[in-house]
Amino acid sequence: MKLTDFITISDVENHIIGKSMEGRIFPARDDREAWARVPEALQQAWVTQAESYLNYEWPVLRATAFMAYFEEGSRKPYDSVETERRNALCTLLIAECMEAKGRFLREITNVIWLFCEQTTWCAPAHHYLSLRPVDVLSNSEEHLFDLTAGETAALLAWTSHMLKSPLDQVSPLIRARIQVELERRIIAPYLKRNDFWWMGFGEREVNNWNPWCNANMLTVLLLQEMEPERKLMIFDKVLRSLDRYLEVQLEDGGCDEGSTYWARAAGMLLVNLELLYRASDGDLQVYDQPLIRKLGQFVYKMNIDGHYFVNFADGSAIASQDYSMIHLYGSRIQDDQLRALGQIGFRTYQVPASRGKGISFFQEMISLHSFASIQAEAALAPPLVQDVWLPNLQVMAARESEGSSQGLFVAIKGGHNDESHNHNDIGHFVVYVHGKPFLIDIGVETYTQKTFSPQRYEIWTMQSGYHSVPVINGFEQKEGRTFRAKDVTYEKNKGIVRFGVELASAYPTEAGVRSWHRSLTLHRGQHPAIELRESCLLNSPTDQVLLHLMSNQLPQMQVQGSIHLQDSDKNQLLLHYDNEQWEAAFEQISLTDESLTRVWGDNLYRIQFKLLHTVQQGEWVFRFAEQ
Repeated sequence: MKLTDFITISDVENHIIGKSMEGRIFPARDDREAWARVPEALQQAWVTQAESYLNYEWPVLRATAFMAYFEEGSRKPYDSVETERRNALCTLLIAECMEAKGRFLREITNVIWLFCEQTTWCAPAHHYLSLRPVDVLSNSEEHLFDLTAGETAALLAWTSHMLKSPLDQVSPLIRARIQVELERRIIAPYLKRNDFWWMGFGEREVNNWNPWCNANMLTVLLLQEMEPERKLMIFDKVLRSLDRYLEVQLEDGGCDEGSTYWARAAGMLLVNLELLYRASDGDLQVYDQPLIRKLGQFVYKMNIDGHYFVNFADGSAIASQDYSMIHLYGSRIQDDQLRALGQIGFRTYQVPASRGKGISFFQEMISLHSFASIQAEAALAPPLVQDVWLPNLQVMAARESEGSSQGLFVAIKGGHNDESHNHNDIGHFVVYVHGKPFLIDIGVETYTQKTFSPQRYEIWTMQSGYHSVPVINGFEQKEGRTFRAKDVTYEKNKGIVRFGVELASAYPTEAGVRSWHRSLTLHRGQHPAIELRESCLLNSPTDQVLLHLMSNQLPQMQVQGSIHLQDSDKNQLLLHYDNEQWEAAFEQISLTDESLTRVWGDNLYRIQFKLLHTVQQGEWVFRFAEQ
């Protein structure tokens, strides 16, 4: 699909150029009737949070904080300060729009000035975008358009747009300065450079950066004044760049970056589409296109129960989704299952102080101005899909019963080991019982310099040895697109659903694997169970075969051939294996990283099955069931 097949520059010229954006995308500050519809409790929560920034001692961005990324590998010293500044400005802006009393204008001016005085808006982790990336500081004469620069630019554009008259009353120089900085830091680089990889005009394949950066560019473009001809030039480039993203999307709508990244992939594509839709009064839209629909539906297909999602790739099992955006997407494509997920998740909406992450003015405005209407909707059934098969992504998910989290849930993947945010995990699977995790995907630690470097696979969470796949003759899976799944099959009938995959090509030649076929079957009915069947043919006889399973529950070694897992709610899973063929043991892994402890607590467990006999060819069955 190409966006430019449906929205042309002529369409943009006819439906957007020359139109005022005042109150068109979101209610204006002076539209007191619209702001009064935001529930009073929410208004008070935002205002209270904004009051904490009155007479605020704004955090300093030190040169040494920028340098810390290159010297120590840590993103936190710089990124945490910059994120806090953006969160503060977003909060102050929303509170000022709610009150319209001018109470927050002085602190808004302070933080605007801080942003305008920053040497760079680009995060140190993204400094590789520079034409001269060797220094540990940023060159003030080279402006780099990355995710954080885009977020800062869009927020300043919204601030200038929403507070035009109040800021001009303080001083016309405030908005004029914003315009100068947006021009030199964002608009000019976007127009002049084609080598930012995320634009898609080079050889590197794009990922979520593309719709994310383009959404911020489109925000600036719509809200800032400039000559119509120049606007059209930028619109043309935005649309062509978004085409590069759509061209690499899978036909089944699957996101190889994982469900946690849905908000920054399909969710950011939605921001682009919604900006075009609202700016044109609904005339420019592609919500009826099959690919757009499938990209949106992916997120509920990966929902296990509540806030638990299938988290292959760099994802957390407890995903922090923006549920108002999910609901909006569902409304636009008229999908009640997507709307239902939005409804359910939106019940836990809170002001950003309790979320501990960067916040977006666009997404918060969607939440605030749809809150009352979503709460008033008739409740929809939970979108707990019984069977999911994504043949292009090569992911299967299945549960015992449609619409219920009760019983067994399983998900397994094929793919290749050069996916975006890749882990070496071909054939990896997870098992949940009554919507709770038992056999898991660990997720990913807090990002550091190492995460996206040539040393990525030195990180334990990226290695296949900490996923539910074999280690053969001492060799784990290797990274790279040539290390991939083959002969992936899917079968479903009334009683079973089965995924099959050939894993041999995921391992280096030195592993000596001619064939390793894995099949995973969910048996439904009176005696539900999950059956894992492994069959192998090796180059030479060996007993150096290990099978690993990762769990968040303490394994209880029971009678020979069984392992018992139980969670704090008394949910249970029993693992059966052939103890004449395998020796079972486990190790405790202590966690210290906040991104992992937030989900799993202080410990995880790696269950290890070691082959007891020398084989060259073999077949084994493992069985998982509730006790």
